[in-house]
Amino acid sequence: MESSHTPSAAVHVRGLTPASKVLAGVACIVLFGMMLLTFVDVIGRYVFQSPLPAAYEIISLMMPGIIFCALPLTVMRETHVTVDLLDSFIPKGLARIQGVVVNLVSAVALGLVTWRLAIKGLDDRYYETVTDELLLLIWPFGLGMALLCAIATVAALVNAWTCLSGQKLRGTS
Repeated sequence: MESSHTPSAAVHVRGLTPASKVLAGVACIVLFGMMLLTFVDVIGRYVFQSPLPAAYEIISLMMPGIIFCALPLTVMRETHVTVDLLDSFIPKGLARIQGVVVNLVSAVALGLVTWRLAIKGLDDRYYETVTDELLLLIWPFGLGMALLCAIATVAALVNAWTCLSGQKLRGTS
């Protein structure tokens, strides 16, 4: 696995870099909030015998927020976990094709996830689905995840184009 990695060209596409900084900031804030909420809940539960009401539900909504904020960043920067056992043996021409294929397969998979999340979010909006304890509407969370997944899909397509145009080879630093 690679430890040093230069950013992919998707990071340099106009508009994606500022968006990635915002997503990173949001993910950090949500993660800190989740840690604080868990800390308060544990202290309340074991010291005061009074757990924080709906803490599990709130954390359950925060977790996908962190995951889907990090997803576009991971795809844009191509910093996901990779196994590169054979990369040193693959010729450059084949590495270019491999980069295009891998990024296109990723884009298709992310596109399918986007589509299903959007359908689920719209269904939740239509049926006015709410959470169990706080009675929060669920559809904004689902459509937010669909939007972030769509951004990741676009980033994967940009990375595929970058590989196709020869600006970057998969597995190179």
